[in-house]
Amino acid sequence: MEAHDETFLRQAIQLGRDARVRGERPFGAVLVANGQVVAQAGDQCRALSDPTAHAELRVISTYCQTATLFDLDGYTLYSLTEPCVMCSGAIKWAKVSRVVFSVPQAMLQTISGGLQKPSCDSLVNTGGRHIEVCGPYLLEEGLAVYHGFDFAQHREQILSQQK
Repeated sequence: MEAHDETFLRQAIQLGRDARVRGERPFGAVLVANGQVVAQAGDQCRALSDPTAHAELRVISTYCQTATLFDLDGYTLYSLTEPCVMCSGAIKWAKVSRVVFSVPQAMLQTISGGLQKPSCDSLVNTGGRHIEVCGPYLLEEGLAVYHGFDFAQHREQILSQQK
């Protein structure tokens, strides 16, 4: 873990807390270039009625559109949770150089009752370009965000609002 990683990872953890307070799923992500935060987001699936509005996708998409960039080589993405399959694909295609996370996917699936998923590292490091994937870090702090959150109930609430 690099010296500044803790600071940025704590920001991602806080964004997950903030998302939870807003009625979203507790996920957060921060995008950093040259030691500066350039974008941050929490989960927005519920607010945007978009199942793909994960924090990591929002950070990448919004920043790339705003900065008119297509390539995030040299950038680090900090995430409360190890990125899922979809987000890992976006990280790979955007050419993010480094990913730092708190809670591993395997632990999230245990907490949420979901099925085990491939690791971010196994997904982003197919092909010739290597992306550094680091974590878990600050695990206790990351896990605290999920304490008492009922993923199944949250999904049911969203579905009942659609009817």
